Amino acid sequence: MDMLAALAKEKEEAIKAAKDSGLSARAFGVYWNLKDDEPLRNAGISPMELARDAETEMHRFPNAKVNDDERRKLRATLYRPLLGLCKEERGRVVDLVLAILLYGDHDAES
Repeated sequence: MDMLAALAKEKEEAIKAAKDSGLSARAFGVYWNLKDDEPLRNAGISPMELARDAETEMHRFPNAKVNDDERRKLRATLYRPLLGLCKEERGRVVDLVLAILLYGDHDAES
């Protein structure tokens, strides 16, 4: 029962944070999945700023899901704010962000 109560509280907090953020559902999903990411924290990269940047870039490349050229350009723009991470971590984060933005896949890391 305590676990259910904790999950319910976490859900309420997530819903409130989503409303307060002003982000779209998918951009908020980027933030929520990366909010506790240790490599980002160690590099001084804000998950909220990353989510905002990702949302902005999605507006620049609205057909990225179906257009290979736009998807490549979107991917390239997502790497820029992550230059403080090692190559493997940059790739991991960009893959996760793209999976969430393009396909709504919040379990991309699993």
